[in-house]
Amino acid sequence: MPRRLLAFTAVSALLLGSAACGGDSGSSSEEALATLSGVSAEGAVGKDLSVTLESPIESDEPQSAILTEGDGNPLQTNDAALIHLYVGNGTSGKQAANTYEAGPPVQVTATEGQLFQVILDEVVGQPAGSRIAITAPATEVWGDQGAPQLKIAGDDTVVFVADIVSVEPVTILDAPEGTEVEPSEEAPALVEEDGQITGFDWTQAPKKAPTELTVIPLVEGDGPEARAESMVTFDYFGAVYGKDKPFDESFSADPVPFGVGVKGLIPAWDKVIPGLTLGSRVLIIAPPEDAYGDADQPGIPVNSTLAFVVDVLGVDE
Repeated sequence: MPRRLLAFTAVSALLLGSAACGGDSGSSSEEALATLSGVSAEGAVGKDLSVTLESPIESDEPQSAILTEGDGNPLQTNDAALIHLYVGNGTSGKQAANTYEAGPPVQVTATEGQLFQVILDEVVGQPAGSRIAITAPATEVWGDQGAPQLKIAGDDTVVFVADIVSVEPVTILDAPEGTEVEPSEEAPALVEEDGQITGFDWTQAPKKAPTELTVIPLVEGDGPEARAESMVTFDYFGAVYGKDKPFDESFSADPVPFGVGVKGLIPAWDKVIPGLTLGSRVLIIAPPEDAYGDADQPGIPVNSTLAFVVDVLGVDE
């Protein structure tokens, strides 16, 4: 897939559940709210998060509370989502990490092994736009050793505040829908078989690749716009400029949900896809600085200009 590998910072690693222990979490009941009375949060979901802890906070078992109830689609098991996460030491009252300070939300999959179980139990089923606070013994999350890199000991209480920024789109189109646009005569033609993109025909295209990011609309969809820092589902076909065989494509498999505008895609996609409407198809010509540059990628020579067809088939509103 045409994306960069996400940098696994300390905060990103916290979202992964490979080191997590088991344990059942509590429900968002009045009792849980009372247990979390030492946790307060300010800021709008997806925009900012500032947490105040009235330490020491004690927690013999995981407890949770919904601080903000969203109105988007609910996060389903095994679906992808963009999440912001605060981590604090409830015993000392100090912040350990906050993804809002690190940049965009982190894309995760709501499945065991991707999220710590104490977080997974509380975010699944909650709608996008929700903010959930969780307290738990650190041993329930990291084992007896705790998380020394975050200055959280095994006998401390850990506090998570998770913001569900965006979830995988629910409605997925089978193909582009909208108004077809006549491309320029110099645009490469699409080779299709049974309605699927299988290659490019470069007969009429310039031999020399353009030096600037070029976007050629092929179908203008009439659905909602894709937003930065949201989940979008798309089909894509990517090839090195002038080549008809792809280095990667999804038309022979299933459409792909992925966060846009969160630095998980090549720059061209993060620049172009936000603002496209559901049902759109575009041809993107990405020069090296908007693609992989001088980074070595399988099937892509360094400093290559790339051509993509992207179909926007699902948008999280």
